[in-house]
Amino acid sequence: MLKSKSIKFFAGVVGAAMVLGTVGIPASAQSTAELTAMINSLLAQITQLQAQIAAQGGSTGGTTFTKDLTLGSTGAEVSSLQQWLVSKSYLVMPAGVAMGYFGPLTQAALAKYQAEAGISPAAGYFGPITRAKVNAMAGTGTGTGTGTGTGTGTGTGTGITTPGAEGTLTVTANNSGLASTVYEGGDMVGILGMSVEAKNSDMALQRVKINLGTDSRIYTKGYTKLYVTEGSNVIASIDLNASTVVKESSTYFITITGFNYVIPKNVKKNLVIKADVMPAIDSADRTTLTALAGLLIPANGFRGVDGAGIDQYAPTAALAARNVTFSADLTESATLAVSLNSSSPRKAEIVASGGSSDDELDDQTVLVFDVKAEKDDVKITDLKVGIWKTGSGAATASTSVSIFDGSTELDSVSLSGPSATFTDIDYVVPKDTTKTLTVKVDFRSADGTVANFVASTTAAMVTAENSAGDSLTESGSATGYQIGVRNAGAEITLISKSITSNGVPQSSTANTFSTSSLSASFTVKIKAVGSSIDLGTVASSAPVFASSTTGFKVYVNGSSSHAAGGAATTTSFSIPTGAGCTTGSLTNGCTLADGSEVTVTATYQMFGRAANGTTMVPAGLYAVGIEAVQWTNSSGAAQSTTFMAAETDWRTAEVSFP
Repeated sequence: MLKSKSIKFFAGVVGAAMVLGTVGIPASAQSTAELTAMINSLLAQITQLQAQIAAQGGSTGGTTFTKDLTLGSTGAEVSSLQQWLVSKSYLVMPAGVAMGYFGPLTQAALAKYQAEAGISPAAGYFGPITRAKVNAMAGTGTGTGTGTGTGTGTGTGTGITTPGAEGTLTVTANNSGLASTVYEGGDMVGILGMSVEAKNSDMALQRVKINLGTDSRIYTKGYTKLYVTEGSNVIASIDLNASTVVKESSTYFITITGFNYVIPKNVKKNLVIKADVMPAIDSADRTTLTALAGLLIPANGFRGVDGAGIDQYAPTAALAARNVTFSADLTESATLAVSLNSSSPRKAEIVASGGSSDDELDDQTVLVFDVKAEKDDVKITDLKVGIWKTGSGAATASTSVSIFDGSTELDSVSLSGPSATFTDIDYVVPKDTTKTLTVKVDFRSADGTVANFVASTTAAMVTAENSAGDSLTESGSATGYQIGVRNAGAEITLISKSITSNGVPQSSTANTFSTSSLSASFTVKIKAVGSSIDLGTVASSAPVFASSTTGFKVYVNGSSSHAAGGAATTTSFSIPTGAGCTTGSLTNGCTLADGSEVTVTATYQMFGRAANGTTMVPAGLYAVGIEAVQWTNSSGAAQSTTFMAAETDWRTAEVSFP
């Protein structure tokens, strides 16, 4: 319907132009300049209508495909796909058969298109690869138009809104974000970018000329197709072959026409020339292609039509050529990177109190790490994880070591020496994707003495291959934090930490001195596991938090400071008693029953200036950390948990002091 109306209107416009050209109009009615402007405006509209009329053959009706379609699919997207296949002469719908059902005829037509487009497998399944191709061909305009042997393109669906206005066109290089390497078989790879601006008038771009250089191998061995794009919108495209490439003197050029891309007045658009790369390029040709000067936009390579119907050209001088490196297929360049995940358990002490002997703990997470595949799908065939033990505790990690993807167990093995080896797991990491793996350990034979364990893996401990089954380059490592294991005692967790300081700046003026103090606050959860424990109060000989450097440490400018040790300090805390921690017969403490927990907030305070202005500690950036938490086991032996000593996780932020 639109096509018919467009033709009628087009005929009317031509008729009007003919009348204006043949009927004499007195100069007093209209000046020559006014007539010229009117004719140019009409010519501009004719050009736009011609592009719209030619565009009807490949339209998808404005549909952007979002679904996978296959045999049995129904709905609006099936209808749009069938319309597109009909417009491309791949599908002929039987008489009387309505569109909207994906049957064998549609499957065969789609398979034919896939085969011609180089999509494998050409099975007639409308999946992500084919959908992206069709959406790219449809673009955001009303349809595709065909040039005279020079390519196809899409309009924006809008026309010139500044009739009669003359404008200028500017084109500048803008290669930001474009890859410097192209790979065999690459699809729509950005190779040349530019900013195109319409000034003083809308501008309908209708031609792009590209300098391919002086070596024919750029299109016989390198690129197979070029696209003019704006974001994900394909404005125009063209195959590179002997029929489309033209040699002028010693230089090869390709000219892409047949589109009508309107850039609004005083708007700048970033356009990118993208390319499909040959599926196979031998090493000698890759070297030659890499050494070539690269593609460029020559002087006057862009042509657009302004609101007055006048052709405008840009750039005034050729843009600089952009070199790219030609590399082997992405599959051959695939890599796998190993790194520690931020959720890997922090340094801690845990209690193994399960099993008949109360000395076991199953499925304790000891390491969480990431594996990232780049440039191709990567299959991890074998993976080794080291479980290193230190300390005199009896706990072992030899019963079972498991590796998980989320909640899915990939494999479970026994420790052999310090290592657990997972063989033939065949775990696939998709291209340009990061997967997170978790290592869990069964601990056994724990006693009252802490045994420390650290889990790690490195690139050298991973065996992987690309999608072709070839070996590849692995890199990186992941080393977990220390996990201490005993069979009974206190499990201690930091809930929060903060630090403040007070005291106004001093002045040499009399009576303006002030005291200053620093206060660090820590909230800690203490849980008794495997047996009861006793917690001492501030008045105890073994308080939970000691006021000396045994319990806390001051850091100045990032380093432990003894100079600050001479300042007056205080420590205050209170232990919730009752159901959680019962006093019983204890005078300065309470007993925390097995399985019970309490939350204790402790405040450490130090002074920096006396009332007379005397400075007691050096100036700097101060932080405070917990070094130890004291408790008594069920046998009455004093214990000190010190895994947090010097750990930044247990240290406050820094404040300026004094």
